[in-house]
Amino acid sequence: MDQSSTQKIQLPKSNQYKRQSTIEYPIVYHLLSTYMFTVQQNTKLNKNEKQIRLVEMGKRLGQNVMESLASTQFEKIRLNPDQGKYTDYVKFFGKDFWSYMFGQPVSKVQINKAGSHYDIEDRYEEQKKGNNTITKLGFQMTRRIRLNDKIQQDEYLSLWASFVQGLVVGGMKALTIDCDSEVEFINNEPSDLRFTIQIRDFLSSKSNFLI
Repeated sequence: MDQSSTQKIQLPKSNQYKRQSTIEYPIVYHLLSTYMFTVQQNTKLNKNEKQIRLVEMGKRLGQNVMESLASTQFEKIRLNPDQGKYTDYVKFFGKDFWSYMFGQPVSKVQINKAGSHYDIEDRYEEQKKGNNTITKLGFQMTRRIRLNDKIQQDEYLSLWASFVQGLVVGGMKALTIDCDSEVEFINNEPSDLRFTIQIRDFLSSKSNFLI
């Protein structure tokens, strides 16, 4: 699939969605980080069992959150039978859903001319304004492991990847889109996230998404 020709999608600047939960970010994020650390320290589960548990948790949470958001904002999403028919879904996921979960929309969204491939990234960003440093939190994780312990760090990353994988699948399922997902961290940094979404829709067509 040709991914060379892409154009940037402009995410809406206005914050048009309303939270349906009284638990506000970053409390949600803190709870997720704490739960992730608890699962990692569970000696009764092997790595594969931990990953399966987190994928399933992500699916349930992703579906519930997306259903809650879409129940009041679904009029913003339109299935376009022409090029880029999934664009509104991806924009809604990258802005409204991601902001609800992680406090900020994703960093970048791009689409190829065929409308079948979306490139999305979420990166940890800092910028200077006067003497102050402004942080765009995005997906930045709380590092609750010893940074010099490579085995623990790799497992921690894999558990977050499993959770996000489920989060994507569950969130898209709530929009009636059946998909698979793979997740990776850019340069092995827990702050910079990219993932792929392979969509299986009722037309049996496939689209590849990269975050």
